[in-house]
This record gives sequence, C-alpha cells and structure tokens, in this order.
Amino acid sequence: MSEFLTTKEVAELLRIKERKVYDLAARNTIPCAKATGKLLFPKAEIRAWMQEKGISSETTTAPQAIVVGSHDPVFEWALSASGSGIPTLFSGSFDGLQRYKKREGVICAIHIENTDQSGWNSEIMNQELASSPSVLVHWARRERGLIVKPDTDISGFTDLAGERLVARQSGTGSQTAFLSRAEQVGLNPETLNFTREAQTETEAALAILEDQADAAFGLRCFAERYGLDFIPCCIESYDLVIDRHAYFEPPIQSLLSFIRSAAFAAEAARYVGYDVTDAGQVLFNGAR
Repeated sequence: MSEFLTTKEVAELLRIKERKVYDLAARNTIPCAKATGKLLFPKAEIRAWMQEKGISSETTTAPQAIVVGSHDPVFEWALSASGSGIPTLFSGSFDGLQRYKKREGVICAIHIENTDQSGWNSEIMNQELASSPSVLVHWARRERGLIVKPDTDISGFTDLAGERLVARQSGTGSQTAFLSRAEQVGLNPETLNFTREAQTETEAALAILEDQADAAFGLRCFAERYGLDFIPCCIESYDLVIDRHAYFEPPIQSLLSFIRSAAFAAEAARYVGYDVTDAGQVLFNGAR
C-alpha cells in the first residue's frame, strides 16, 4: 500500500473539492510532492498538517483497530478472506455505535431502522455522527422476517401473542426493529413470551429448528439453510461506519478491494435474500 494519497483521496479526507486541493498545493499550503507530473501527498505529513490546523481535532487519538457492532456472516467471512486481519467484537448495532464513538473500534457495522421506517441507518448517522470524521459504506441488503417451522399457524406479527419467541440482545438493530413492529400491531413487548436470547442470526434460526421457540425475527438465508418457513417483513441495509482516517489504511483498503472480487460475489451468492450489488458505495461522509 502506497505511503501517499492521491488528490482525490485528500479531497475526500478533507471534504473539499479537488480543485481546492490543487490550489492548496500550488500555494505550498499543504504537504505534497510531484512525480511523473502528478501530485502525491505523504500520509504521515498530511496527518501532521491536519492536527496542526486543528482539522478533526476530536480524533487526536486513533481508534482501536477492532470491528464492533452487528454480526453478519458474509462480513465476518470477508474480514478473514480478504486478509484484513481486523479482529471483531460483535455486540449489536447500538452497543457498537457507542463503542465506536468512544474510539473502541475502527469499524462499526449497523442495521438501524429509521424511526419512520423510511429506510435504514441514515437517521442515526445524522443524529449521532454528523459532525464526526466518519463515512458510511454500504455492505448488503438483507431480507428479514419471521422464521417459523413449516405448517405453523403463524402468518404474521398479529399471531405472535402467546407464542414462544427468540429475542436478540438488547442493543441490536434486529431486536429494536422487531419490538417496533410488534407494538404497531398492538402487542405489548412486556407480555411477549421470549424463551431464548440468541447472540447471532444463526442461533436465532437454530432455536426454531431445535424447537426452543416458535418464531424468530431473522434472515431469509438461515430459514432456507435449515429448511424452515419464512414470512418476509422488510429488506434492511447492513452498512459499515468507518473512521475516515483509517479508511485509507491497508487493512480497510484490503477489505474494500476484496468486495469487488469474484470470490466475494460467489460467497455472497450462497446466502438467499442477500443483495451486494452496491457493496462499497459511500452513503454518508461526516463533517470535518
């Protein structure tokens, strides 16, 4: 990985137009070098210059090189297969977001539905990270709904009263979205019969297969994998909040490059209800 940034990368880092970067270089305001007619910007010197100018001063300490937030099987696989070497601490979207804000992670994976159900993750980004040096990168769209046994009488949320249900941990995007939908059909979350708490999407589906519960709010791919029925409810967006400074470092660039590979496309295709067409697209770029 090069020790230099391109003009475009510097512009994205500083949230300015490329023309402004050329102006800064022409006036010798920003550290740069010329090679074969192109401007190159030394990463270390750019970082030092940003600190000197007070740009993104809230990030004087680098975040820990850990992935926090929500679990996704394809994402977990890609972290390893890409050679990124980034360790993980999956504990849910909301918990991960708090850890990320405290600099305990360099990437936070989230799927948090907007309160008006108009989409995913945009509302929380504007509320929590609008002024932070963070980018939101799309990973996948995933079909989520109720996982139930074949020939069940459950056909939707209105049938869940009195049934044995799988809960996800407090602080997960899936549990929050589940409770919101339950309340919309008149169910009191406090009276729901949760018989099992699952730490992952796999555990949630297995709880149905092993007759530990009657319904789980899970992903279509696991219903298909274990021969269970699936009642679709929504298509969620699973995205990655990434520290903007770390975005250009080798581990994250290795991961983002890998999602354009045939190996990644082949693995994602194994998961029914997944769409990685726009994986890698930047959806949000926080202020300096």
